[in-house]
Amino acid sequence: MCYCTIANGQGVTTAATDTNAIVAIAYPPLTEREGKNLVLPSPPSEHPRLCFTLKNIALLKEKTTSPLINDCWEKLLKASKFVTDGYLPLGNIQNNDIKVRDAIEAKALLYALYHNEEQGKAAASGALHYLATLQFDKKTPDLTREMGRAILTGSLVYDWCYSLLSSAEKTTLIGRMETLATQMEIEWPQIKGSSITSHTVEAQLARDMLSFGIATYNEKPIIYNRIAGRMMAEFVPARNFFYPANYHHQGSAYGAYRFYWDMFTTFIFDRMGYPNFYGKQQQGIPYYFIYSRRPDGQLMRNGDDYTEQFTPFGKWWGLGQSALLYSGAYHKNAIVLNEAFKERKLGETPDYLFDFLFFDAKAIDTKATKASLPLTKYFAMPLGAMITRTGWEDGIASNDVVATMKVQEYNFSNHQHLDAGSFQLYYKGPLAVQSGIYQGKKGGYASEHFKNYSQRTIAHNTMLVYDSSEHFTWHGKAITNDGGQPYPGDAHEPENMNELLTLGYKTGAVLAHSFGPDSLQPDYTYLKGELAEAYPKKIKSFQRSFVFLNLHNKDIPAALIVFDRVEATNKNFKKTWLLHCVEEPSIKQNILKTKSGNKGYNGQLVNTTLLPLPNNLSIAKIGGLGNEFTVNSENYPQQIEATNNSWDSAVWRIEISPKIPAETDYFLNVMQVMDYDRSNKQMPAKAIETSKLTGTILGDRMVLFSKDGQVVNENLELTITGNTPLKVLVADVQNGKWKVQCTNNISQQPILIESTNHLLYFNVGNGQYQIIKL
Repeated sequence: MCYCTIANGQGVTTAATDTNAIVAIAYPPLTEREGKNLVLPSPPSEHPRLCFTLKNIALLKEKTTSPLINDCWEKLLKASKFVTDGYLPLGNIQNNDIKVRDAIEAKALLYALYHNEEQGKAAASGALHYLATLQFDKKTPDLTREMGRAILTGSLVYDWCYSLLSSAEKTTLIGRMETLATQMEIEWPQIKGSSITSHTVEAQLARDMLSFGIATYNEKPIIYNRIAGRMMAEFVPARNFFYPANYHHQGSAYGAYRFYWDMFTTFIFDRMGYPNFYGKQQQGIPYYFIYSRRPDGQLMRNGDDYTEQFTPFGKWWGLGQSALLYSGAYHKNAIVLNEAFKERKLGETPDYLFDFLFFDAKAIDTKATKASLPLTKYFAMPLGAMITRTGWEDGIASNDVVATMKVQEYNFSNHQHLDAGSFQLYYKGPLAVQSGIYQGKKGGYASEHFKNYSQRTIAHNTMLVYDSSEHFTWHGKAITNDGGQPYPGDAHEPENMNELLTLGYKTGAVLAHSFGPDSLQPDYTYLKGELAEAYPKKIKSFQRSFVFLNLHNKDIPAALIVFDRVEATNKNFKKTWLLHCVEEPSIKQNILKTKSGNKGYNGQLVNTTLLPLPNNLSIAKIGGLGNEFTVNSENYPQQIEATNNSWDSAVWRIEISPKIPAETDYFLNVMQVMDYDRSNKQMPAKAIETSKLTGTILGDRMVLFSKDGQVVNENLELTITGNTPLKVLVADVQNGKWKVQCTNNISQQPILIESTNHLLYFNVGNGQYQIIKL
């Protein structure tokens, strides 16, 4: 390989015979998907304008003296001193060198901040040489990410060193970056892929191509117009749809990761003068991760989770590179920032450059902690879920309970699981959990374990309804019949909001939700949903009600009650209630017990099945060596890659079914948690039934549900026995004013109460009562 460098007054142009030939681009016409008729926010005419403008430079210089950001700045200075001309050694299939890349970017930044022309020229020539000699092994998985990162490097240099580049050099840089883009998954200039999920919503558009378009807007506006047009036309409406729920549909790992790229987009537009590109609702997303954080530093699992595999046990989980850090910094949320700093310090990731550019130390307030947050949070449509806790204490020995209860009104596909109606429980370790392994030794996405078990309903704590004639597919390929929920859209990611809303991705509806009576430390958390849409053709109605009870009891801190009414289209379809656990459970009649694992945890779950009744009850346990991930007697094996990992080791499950076939069946399960070494402290869960209601008494709590699933709008009768006053929760009642009247003791004052969420909650002692609709 021979290179010839031609000196000129504005930098260095490289002529080289290399394998990176620049391709000609033929642009298809703009369509509505690229914002054909939209007015786009225009980049400023000045340079720099990517990640900062001239008015931001004084603040950036001020940051160089901040103790908090000092590590970032020191790393940038060190990188700028790395001697390189940008050339990468040829001959190797994969030759990318991060030190070279970082040096080029650091030199470009020093030019932009301090007009260090020597550094600027080195960055300009370095970027030209780097992109001219960069090679990739096309067999490398997810190569798009590395290509996009190289485009970002070229874009930063193009913008920050703009005045040092000749017209010919600008043309060359644009050509090399566009050539790389044609090899990415989006297949530039087509922009293939979903605007809601998949790799398209990650760095390649949200950061890399957007940066490319902004940097080169003066010379080639079509790049920016296509990228920003797609984002305005489809990315923004999608986020306006799910952001208000304060969660990300891609779950505990990919949700945080993809939210990070949304934050990058927000920062990029903000620095051009367009704040809150995705709207102010964006600031609520971190609360999903804060609430689902377990005391041991892990997260309640949701969707495909790679974090458990690559994070050593005992280490606090980091989320989405810097999702909480960037959100807290941008939205000036001190609670979010304080949680983010538990994950990492500034400057600890390879992209420390952007920690320096984006972080605002003024947003820090160490007194603002999550302890001030309510213990329960509702995550609205399109999720429809609640996460509740008994406290905010961190540590493996924490006495706090965490429960997740999910309706899941929409399934966005990709890394989201088929788990509408599922729940999880944590107390001194994982007790009721999500099963399966993502990215194990037997393969990752699209592996047999993935398609037949880990993403499927059978790996979650929800309901199976087995129709032997039902056929399941994943992208047109036959997969096993687990009796669960089919893939919406055959697992194809919805391209945009129109497809999501019209092509069968709706999987349920929240019917009621409430928590109280104290809004900060509630006694109860209640959620009810209709899930028939998740089981098309085989279910007429599947109503699931969750009630979490904070018992304020040292021995039995909390309980979770799940009541189901399932009406199938055929009485012979077997219904199965699932509970996944870590250790082998013991079963005695209608009671099962299971421990939270052997990693230093000390939690225990005791579940009492009150419905089906004993004469109609079948309880089976499945799991153990060779049966860890079994579907219809066939195991779909998977092994964790790393030995020191955070996987919950959930290889057992309980299946509860009625013995007698019927179109409609009822399930009522009462789960209480306690220390394993206090297992003798469990309370009896007693069944209660009236003409209209069914439920349970557990300790000083009574919980009742409508038998037929319909909202009750008539007077009810209730008998309370025993000497202990009870806190009574009656679900499924008509909203409005009610009166609770003791009929055998007229001296008792009636209780006047109003239902606004189809629920009544009141305290009563021994006696006969009428609950009267006013």
